[in-house]
Amino acid sequence: MFSIQIPALHGKYLREIFESIRGQTFQDYEVVVVNSGGGLITDLVREYGFKEVRKDVKLLEARYLANRESKGDYALLLDETRPLRKDALEVLSKNLHDMIIIGERELGNSFWVKAAQLDKDNIMYCNSPEAIKGFALPRLFKRDLLTTALERLREGLGEKFTQVIFPDHELIYYEASLLSSDIFVFKEELIYHYGDVSLRDIIRKYYRYGKSLKVLKDTPYSFMTSISRKRREICKGGIYDRVALYMLYLARGIPFLLGELL
Repeated sequence: MFSIQIPALHGKYLREIFESIRGQTFQDYEVVVVNSGGGLITDLVREYGFKEVRKDVKLLEARYLANRESKGDYALLLDETRPLRKDALEVLSKNLHDMIIIGERELGNSFWVKAAQLDKDNIMYCNSPEAIKGFALPRLFKRDLLTTALERLREGLGEKFTQVIFPDHELIYYEASLLSSDIFVFKEELIYHYGDVSLRDIIRKYYRYGKSLKVLKDTPYSFMTSISRKRREICKGGIYDRVALYMLYLARGIPFLLGELL
């Protein structure tokens, strides 16, 4: 059984996410929603008959609570902006590993959404599997592995565990990768994403990410605050596409650095 774990704060796209789950061709799943928003999210969760944990928490703790309330053999880490392709669970059920990086498709037509999709395409199709693991993260975990990784994070972060928004996913992968090397890159796009439509959205998000990263200072994970990534290869798109990519990198990187420094 798959445990689909969803932290929710705003709930803007939750109905779309829930509909995509309900319509799956593979029906052996449970859904656990950690609601840090309010009553409207509760009403929607109850309408669909899913399990709810209602608590005002930051993202990493929400991941922990969702997993603690789950019972499946495998955990699929979603969020409130990522619906599934209709056959996603069926496809994944035939390609199980301890961890799986899954291809994603951006939803929308804005300049920034198209640039984000181009970035995803270049990550998945222009880089070696090892490099991909530096730029994309697993969304499917064997649940026992995820449980151990989260417990190790609780111990290592101590009281700061409850303060982490970003990089929640990277922290989970880091600990899980110390326990298992069975990670698979599945390039087919099984997950959709309602991404950042405007420059304002990007600036606000990545500034918040940069501020959150400071939480890791003076912890065993402080190395992540200054981690240097291998340069990603770009092979898709023409000259104008490359300009769009570099604009995206600047739009994300500058507010991120400001958030980390200020």
